[in-house]
Amino acid sequence: MNDKQFNNMNNNILKKCSFRSIPAPYLRTKNNKNYSLILDLDETLIHFKPGNNDEEGVVRIRPGVTEFLEEIGQYYELIVFTTGTQDYADLLIDAVEEDKIYFDHRLYREHATTIDNEIVKDLRNIGRPLDKIIIIDDNPQCFKLQKENGIAIKPFLGEDNYDKVLFGLIPILKNIAKEGGDIRNGLIKYKNKILNIASVHN
Repeated sequence: MNDKQFNNMNNNILKKCSFRSIPAPYLRTKNNKNYSLILDLDETLIHFKPGNNDEEGVVRIRPGVTEFLEEIGQYYELIVFTTGTQDYADLLIDAVEEDKIYFDHRLYREHATTIDNEIVKDLRNIGRPLDKIIIIDDNPQCFKLQKENGIAIKPFLGEDNYDKVLFGLIPILKNIAKEGGDIRNGLIKYKNKILNIASVHN
């Protein structure tokens, strides 16, 4: 089974599944950091290649993930938000974190919203002010309701060992947090730099 077939199968399963309703806001406890950073999982932080028959799947972690989480975690509350199911996602998140806990919260498929048959991560439901939250995702459709809060990152397909995207975003995200104010203004200010680093066209 190739990646496309696996993704199609996973999407078909998700469409048929009924998930419990999660009332908003999802995060009721407050964090001591001023800003929150939401990170997608698949093709943003990792690439998972399923195994054939009895073979185990392979998880490839994007270069710079550990350094990124350690550095940015000093300035932002870190939230991983995936459209995968919890059982599937937790195994991969655990592989990213290993022995150290980086993520303050984990959100899954049941926290997402379906609009016109598209899965959307509606930031209004998170429980954090929109002027204090950034989302990084390889699929910009996932944050189409709050485009001004998002950074569209080029997908990581597990093949580029020299990928520098996360390394490049570290100083920008630090500056935005240090400068304070409405985080969306910071994203506008650094828009060109972000595009040069993270654009899917690179």
